[in-house]
Amino acid sequence: MTEPDPLSRPVPVPDEVSEAYWAGAREGRLMITRCPACGHYVHPPQSLCPRCHDQELVPEQMSGAGTVYSYSVNHLPGVPGFTPPYAVAIIELAEQQELLTVGNVLDCPVDELEVGMPVRVTFEKLNDEITLPQWKRHQA
Repeated sequence: MTEPDPLSRPVPVPDEVSEAYWAGAREGRLMITRCPACGHYVHPPQSLCPRCHDQELVPEQMSGAGTVYSYSVNHLPGVPGFTPPYAVAIIELAEQQELLTVGNVLDCPVDELEVGMPVRVTFEKLNDEITLPQWKRHQA
């Protein structure tokens, strides 16, 4: 089976609020905004803290460690650039309970995915502008 062309996949469009996240990914760093007023991490990127409503969020580099919080396996074709079956995983980052991000667990057959499985961030360059934070199994 031929692997799909990653450039045919839907590509995120960074904006002013998410630019630090995407700039960090291009540099191989997982950057999540944090509120200096209350210490709460905020993801996906937003312009104000949902906890205390402060507007001075700052990007902070994460450890890159996490666990599979949940996942869904797609068995049907329809998303360009992905050949079924493939999984979309929700990852809980180690820095904060319920600090969640979405991605794929690479090099892991869908039947081996498990909730609670330790993962580590890796980066998949799609083009000069977009590098995706993705995940790989990690031995804890």
